[in-house]
Amino acid sequence: MASSGSFSGSIRSGHYVLRVDWSQTKNVSNNTSTITAKIYLVNDWSLSINSRTSSITINGETQNYTSAAISSTGTHLLDTVTQSVAHNSDGTKSITISCNFAIQATLSGTYYSSISCSANITLDSIARASSVSSSDVDMGSATTISITRASSSFTHTLKYSFGDTSGTIVTKTTSTSVSWTPSINLASQIPKATSGTCTITCITYNGSTNIGSKTCTLKLRVPASVKPTISSLTAARVDGTVPSTWGIYVQSKSKATLTINGAAGAYGSTISSYSITGSGNSGTSATLTTGFLNTSGTVTFTATVTDSRGRTSDAKTVSISVVAYSPPSFSSYLSQRCDSSGTVTDDGTYIRGLVSYAYSSCSSNNTLTRTTYYKLPSATSWTNVNKSFSNNTAFTFGGSISTESSYDVKYTLTDAFTTITVIDSISTASVVMDFKSGGKGVAVGKVAETDNCFEVSEDWDVKVYGMLLEAYIASKATGGGIDFATCSTAAATAAKVASCSGFKLTTGAAVFVKFTNTNTVSSPTLNVNSTGAKPIVAYGTSAIQSYAWKPGQIVLLIYDGTSWVTLVQSWANTTYYGITKLSSSVSSTSTTLAATASAVKEAYDRSSWPSISLDTALAISDGGTGATTASGARSNLGLGITSLYNGTLTTGSTTFSRNYNFFIIVGQPSSSAARVAIVVPKAVITTSALAFQVADESNYYSFNLSYSSSTVTLAYKSRSSSGQILRVFGVI
Repeated sequence: MASSGSFSGSIRSGHYVLRVDWSQTKNVSNNTSTITAKIYLVNDWSLSINSRTSSITINGETQNYTSAAISSTGTHLLDTVTQSVAHNSDGTKSITISCNFAIQATLSGTYYSSISCSANITLDSIARASSVSSSDVDMGSATTISITRASSSFTHTLKYSFGDTSGTIVTKTTSTSVSWTPSINLASQIPKATSGTCTITCITYNGSTNIGSKTCTLKLRVPASVKPTISSLTAARVDGTVPSTWGIYVQSKSKATLTINGAAGAYGSTISSYSITGSGNSGTSATLTTGFLNTSGTVTFTATVTDSRGRTSDAKTVSISVVAYSPPSFSSYLSQRCDSSGTVTDDGTYIRGLVSYAYSSCSSNNTLTRTTYYKLPSATSWTNVNKSFSNNTAFTFGGSISTESSYDVKYTLTDAFTTITVIDSISTASVVMDFKSGGKGVAVGKVAETDNCFEVSEDWDVKVYGMLLEAYIASKATGGGIDFATCSTAAATAAKVASCSGFKLTTGAAVFVKFTNTNTVSSPTLNVNSTGAKPIVAYGTSAIQSYAWKPGQIVLLIYDGTSWVTLVQSWANTTYYGITKLSSSVSSTSTTLAATASAVKEAYDRSSWPSISLDTALAISDGGTGATTASGARSNLGLGITSLYNGTLTTGSTTFSRNYNFFIIVGQPSSSAARVAIVVPKAVITTSALAFQVADESNYYSFNLSYSSSTVTLAYKSRSSSGQILRVFGVI
């Protein structure tokens, strides 16, 4: 393109040249240019001619011009011609200029009637449609739309399109800066996104003439304040075993049902998830029934919802008051023989009880029942004394309690939820010594109750050789318990020797042996304190395995009259549980060793797969594919992909089968843009047209999807440039 230039033609080897110098003057408002052509004859050989009438054609329009007489060499201006040229509607223009000069002269013996020249010229374009730009903005906030125009006389109409809606911003404005506040209601067009691409179209007018349009895009953002809402979170009691008449939450006995009320999306969004938390409970539904409420006091629950845009609502809370509860409990109890007045006496026929307890009143709703029973130790049923008792207050019952017998006494506490019991006992009457009737039993400190038995009152101590019986028994056990020995025999020596001072070998004898070394032989023996070598076995007559203990390990062994039996888990096999040794080998064929974690990992690492194979294909029912090839596996599992459309869909529509689970649609926002693929589940497509689009930052291609019977229709909706659909695939 150019706004000026020059072209020429000649005769006589360039000694006579016809030259045209042209220039362009634009009229933007009228979309025209004035072409000025200056016509020259340039000769360096002599010439003598009179005035001539010649012609020039500009853009198909021919004009005659008259030149003055020429009688010398040099550059001679023949004439200056102007011509108005109308540009195309888009402001472009190409023209042809051809010029003829009627020289009508004999030059060096040859007659020439004319000289001519011509040129095809592309003029500078005249700016037509004004350009437009704007910046991203939150819906409900103002943005400035800037217009760059070619002429101050141009006016502009601005329109917008967003999703499925469009509108006019301003009509035939003379301003080059327009403030626009996109409505918050536009958020309804993008219920699953927080921003979307809006297209602004600027239509340029010269007077009433539409001289073109241009577009720009900007992102409209959904303000952060647009989020789902909850009207309330409410709690309802789940009484369970709590009497409904109490009207309270009871710790560890009540539950609560929490309900989110009035959850709603904002400007087209829908609720996608729920959250209720509190008191160690959590749920993802609109309602939540807690477990038993295990804390008392004020318990607060919190709820939120999240919508299809990923926005989370402000939290709603509800608090409930949980009354403390713990089961009844006894802190102390005492039962003693007494007389009818409650005075303690060793030979009393009444029983004096003193019980200390605690229980939860549950805001004065819970009542406690206290019951007392007694019976002979040999009896199977209890006698209810039909007498209650108060906390830490002595009470008397009985009257016919025999001094010749011991008695069991039972106290019970029962509230609305729990019954607990303690059993005490009272001895016979206290005497120095007593012989049982019949002479077959004797007792000290109490009345004899059992034949062929020597009884001692629990209130009396027994001394043996000047020592209390408990201390005497403890003195007879070495170290106060099981004997302890040490063994430093080498691991490869079968005959193990252990030292333990004072040890005696008897059936049932037990000893702890600390082994300095492990064992590596198959049939070891143990000789403790020179009592003789006896086999060490795991069970029965089965010798222990090698490495059954570690160096420095303490092992408990019991002598069964024949062998030392180790109290360690027996060796594992395919029949019995037990212990086993680990192996780090990935090629071991042992049936008694277990693989270490690192060996398992190495065996199943990707580099090891070639060594792992199956004789036959693993069935689908066993977690396999039932096939030995990838294509066979896809077929058996019902997986596959089919090409449903392959072409260039710019407008119009195409149809394809609906008998697929997913559809992959590949398109371009413009013909030069990168390809974009979207996946549409079958369940999303309805009988009503739903809009989809492929888009980048500058362009988009929008289309509708719908189905009728078993056929899906993909129909062009709109596009901002040269967008197109290229491929459609169906996935089973």
